Amino acid sequence: MFNIQKHLRHAVLALGLAAASLTATASVLPTYLISVANPAASDIAYIDFVFGGTDGAAPATAMLSQFTGAPLDELDRQGAIGGVLDTFVFHNVGTYNDLYFAVNGPFAFNLSFSEGLSGYASDFDYSSFTIGLYDSNSILIGDPEGALQFSLSSNGLVVKSTSALLSFAPQAAAAVPEPADWMLMLTGLVLVVGMTRMHGRGRASARRLAAA
Repeated sequence: MFNIQKHLRHAVLALGLAAASLTATASVLPTYLISVANPAASDIAYIDFVFGGTDGAAPATAMLSQFTGAPLDELDRQGAIGGVLDTFVFHNVGTYNDLYFAVNGPFAFNLSFSEGLSGYASDFDYSSFTIGLYDSNSILIGDPEGALQFSLSSNGLVVKSTSALLSFAPQAAAAVPEPADWMLMLTGLVLVVGMTRMHGRGRASARRLAAA
């Protein structure tokens, strides 16, 4: 009886260690909180989002979500972009997928990527997500490549800020195990349940023998 309980404890501990290991090693790109505190003071009237990739770039999506503050008015949309109002999903198909808004006041939103940073044809292939700002005369403010630039490649995610007008900060992201990792976890769980049932049958047999 003692050996059964000890094996059960070992199985539970092993399952817990496996879960901790999967969480520690799973790769998830961070979500970024991006905001503009006072667009009027800097004459920010428009904001432009562009996502694209080279021919050898791995398929990826970028998502804008959880908008807060002043609403943004959509003025133009081109390319592989879906969604309305609070959530927009960009695909990196082609070199130019563009979403253009009018800015009406302070606002904030989340930006996240689906990319697992694998499958690139070469080290020269990448995807780029840029955020550009324009003034009330539709003149670009700052760097033509964007006030915020996100580059995804086989080397990882690189973020470049060229303007203090856009604030950004990475948010904590929960790691998500791969399907094979979930299978390992499920196998461990089945083992624990099986051993628990064996333990229960052993106790029932002992009670019947004692009653006899």
